Amino acid sequence: MDKVIVEKIYTAIASAVIAFLTGFALKKAWKLATGTEPPDPEDPEIPARRAVIWFLASGVGVGLVQLLFHRSMAKRRALAKPER
Repeated sequence: MDKVIVEKIYTAIASAVIAFLTGFALKKAWKLATGTEPPDPEDPEIPARRAVIWFLASGVGVGLVQLLFHRSMAKRRALAKPER
């Protein structure tokens, strides 16, 4: 199998696992910080402010970790390229 395809598959799987683990960690951090479970944004009983805060916190958290992961993979690929 082509090395590029294997690397893309690895990156996609690792990215999904990292997103899952980051979401899990963010839920634990929310509970530690607030003493409550993260709000369900679809629940009409949850105040919109809480839902928006959770949405922003989880989105930024997962996005930041994804960005850092993809940048580290790009750096790794750049270092692995043979010089011409």
